[in-house]
Amino acid sequence: MKKLNRKLIRGTNWALAGLLSLLGFTGCGKDDNGGGEISVEYGSPSSNFKVLGRVTNEQGQPLGGMRVVASEVTTIWGKGPGQCYSGLLRDTVYTASDGSFVREYSLFPADSVYIHMKIEDTAEPSIYESDSVKVGFAKGDLKDGGKHWYRGAAEKKVNVKLKAKKKS
Repeated sequence: MKKLNRKLIRGTNWALAGLLSLLGFTGCGKDDNGGGEISVEYGSPSSNFKVLGRVTNEQGQPLGGMRVVASEVTTIWGKGPGQCYSGLLRDTVYTASDGSFVREYSLFPADSVYIHMKIEDTAEPSIYESDSVKVGFAKGDLKDGGKHWYRGAAEKKVNVKLKAKKKS
């Protein structure tokens, strides 16, 4: 009798493991939040944040090939202590020949979202000083959100003027 119970339990465990594996794989498909990205976790709200930028020199000429490093994201909920999250992004894009760059992020929709970016010259030796900018999004910036978990998208434009390094 004990032998039969063990076989029954073992068989049931294998069947459940196989079924859960199949269901897990079908739950990892692409969603339709607009960008086709896979959601990090089922049942959590998400929003898309887009930063459009242009990097120029002091005379307004576009600078191509500049490195734009998104180093940190800060999200704030409410006003109390412990309602702020700051995490590392470590994401890099380069400007096109017209000085433009575009970067999109899929994040949790908070009351405020700040993306910290650093713009660096990639030339050796570098001609321009590095600069940094903080791009802020408010909850009211989100547009086209649905009734479900997708809360909408926000877009900000940033213009950065890099100063030439002083010759020593």
